[in-house]
Amino acid sequence: MSTTTGYTTDKPTPGQRRVMLAAVDADGRLPDGANQRVLNNIPESWARTDAAAGGRFLTAEGRAVLAPLGRFSLLARANPETGGLPGTTGHSDMLALVRDGLAVVQDSEGRPAPVADRWERGNSLRITERGRKLVGMPLAAPEFAERFPVRSRAMWKREGEPAQPVQILGWPLADGTVRVLPEGTPLSYAQSTERPVPAEQIHPAPQHPTTTVTNRSDDRRKTMSDRTPELPLDDELEALRGLAAAAMKPMTPRAETWEQVKALEVRATAGYELAERFTEFDQRATADRWAPREWRRGRDLGAEEAETLIEKWPALSALGSMFVRNLAANGFAPWQMANLVKQVQGRRGLPEIQPGDVVEAMLAGGGEPRTIRLKVDRTPWPGGPDSTVLSDGTAVTAVVTTSVKVVEDDGTTTARLVTDES
Repeated sequence: MSTTTGYTTDKPTPGQRRVMLAAVDADGRLPDGANQRVLNNIPESWARTDAAAGGRFLTAEGRAVLAPLGRFSLLARANPETGGLPGTTGHSDMLALVRDGLAVVQDSEGRPAPVADRWERGNSLRITERGRKLVGMPLAAPEFAERFPVRSRAMWKREGEPAQPVQILGWPLADGTVRVLPEGTPLSYAQSTERPVPAEQIHPAPQHPTTTVTNRSDDRRKTMSDRTPELPLDDELEALRGLAAAAMKPMTPRAETWEQVKALEVRATAGYELAERFTEFDQRATADRWAPREWRRGRDLGAEEAETLIEKWPALSALGSMFVRNLAANGFAPWQMANLVKQVQGRRGLPEIQPGDVVEAMLAGGGEPRTIRLKVDRTPWPGGPDSTVLSDGTAVTAVVTTSVKVVEDDGTTTARLVTDES
């Protein structure tokens, strides 16, 4: 399957679009039963004739016609594990992608939601199976995903260039490229933006060297790393403010050109470091659910106020009045408490699974429901609030936690089976 990231200003007619979208579902082959006049009006540059295969097949330009003006890039940047599209998707692009069946709006439970509810809390725009096929994204996790999961670190090695650390943003597409985000300081804006690179140029990142200290007076073994220890969130906040001040420091009026260039370089370096450190700061604060002291919005709830809150948010009844009051005092909002309950209850519904068990579950992400059956080679692990990751030794797959069940081995798990829910 060929793909393209190029754009085109040509627009197909509604009839041509329907036929070409149907071809995407059929692995690029135009349907023979379509209106002959519509087929004849589709240019050869959009769908080439293959006499040997006996039909016409979409070209790279034809696929670009179906997702012009950056929509192809939006689909290619979707998270392959969850199906989530970037939050920068514009309203008109969202309407076009949903109209063509390339994306779908879903709520936090994975159920389809109206387009008008796109910005409701918990709702998200996710790529569909048709959207994955259009950009050449695998429908199931390839072997690459086991070695380089999404958001993991790796090294980008090119001939004649120094190795560069990158963050993996997706799975390899059909054209052999994978999207990465270059890391390291200092980088220019052009160098620090995400981009597609050949998957064969991605290599594992080196491990940090460690030293084991055994001769201690308390006779305990401790491991020391060369990594700089993380600052407490309160101290890190002060450091971020210092970087922000450096990035916003005004230049000297009537300075020489070289002085202005030097000042711009200092501001750019401080700005990039600020962005990088704030991203880590935000991830730590989010993971720990613990903001700096001056950011906390703790509330001292009375017994009646807690009961009123539980009536408004029924999910909080599992916590109890006293626990709700303690969480509120530590700055938890009601929706954060509800998410906490949801995560705990979601993991509680997972059956006990051992290596060698045959497991059947529904694939997580957008699109039509799909059920997969495989023999796991290790204990599953969480993939998100509502998903679990399964491994069969060759690839990893994200599935809906509540759909996981252990079945008897009927000998059909030697191949990864994906079937329609019907």
